[in-house]
Amino acid sequence: MNLVKKAALATGAAVLGMGTLLVPSAMAAGSPAGVSEGRVHIQSGTFHLYEKNNFKGGWAGLTRTDKDLRNNYFDNGKRVDNQTSSVKNYTNRYVDLWQNVGCTGAHTTSYPGTKDGKLSNDAIKDNRLSCVKFR
Repeated sequence: MNLVKKAALATGAAVLGMGTLLVPSAMAAGSPAGVSEGRVHIQSGTFHLYEKNNFKGGWAGLTRTDKDLRNNYFDNGKRVDNQTSSVKNYTNRYVDLWQNVGCTGAHTTSYPGTKDGKLSNDAIKDNRLSCVKFR
């Protein structure tokens, strides 16, 4: 598949609001057909939460405020609430991370287009995230 077709498919998926689109990394990198080295996430407009430091373990994506993360799960089935250690902000918005359900307690802000591989270095600390507020 040529790069123009790949870009059109990715753009179409994003416009239709299909959420995160997974494509083989070989296609994304232009490798020969049939060669795949894993998956790449198309993240535009999504705030990613990771179970482990440095963007490892399970991940989950949010596109809007969620004041109660108790009903959210990483892709590996584990709970997001009080289990998040790193984040990537693929949005053009500031995202506030709060310690308690309802957005109270300690908090830190993720700036548009940034990554934080270790929340333990922030006011929110490690494994204490319970509320995400987009602004």
